[in-house]
Amino acid sequence: MSIGVLRRALAVGISMIAVGCGGSDDDPKPTCGTVEAPMPLEIASISPAAGSSVKNADIVETFTVVGQYLQFNPTFQLAADHTAGQPVPSPTTWTITVNGADTVYTSAPIAWQNAPGHVDLESAGLLKTSAGCVLSLPKQMFSYDVTAP
Repeated sequence: MSIGVLRRALAVGISMIAVGCGGSDDDPKPTCGTVEAPMPLEIASISPAAGSSVKNADIVETFTVVGQYLQFNPTFQLAADHTAGQPVPSPTTWTITVNGADTVYTSAPIAWQNAPGHVDLESAGLLKTSAGCVLSLPKQMFSYDVTAP
């Protein structure tokens, strides 16, 4: 076999491998976030709604992760504007359900130590998947007022 035939065969083989693996280097590469640049999750249906006022008894917090099936234990921290004290009971446990292409998180019923007061919770930490993706919830998650029951 001549060197020219060998080079052509090698070039064809490399081209077939490139096409079989998804195309040229010009194709955008999928990303799922890193610690330095986490991929933000799209969140919908946060309840109690931002700016709302609720009685400080049996409060159920909910939010929906849009378009993804994820199972994680969300953690939140008290923000600077928070005046309602600690949740009772603490820590909050979450029920996770699938709704179409979304994942819905629902807390166990809670109350807050101080009412009236303002609840202001921020997401704490990053979420790491088994595939190595790094995701983040929005910084501001819950912001509502509690009144006496």
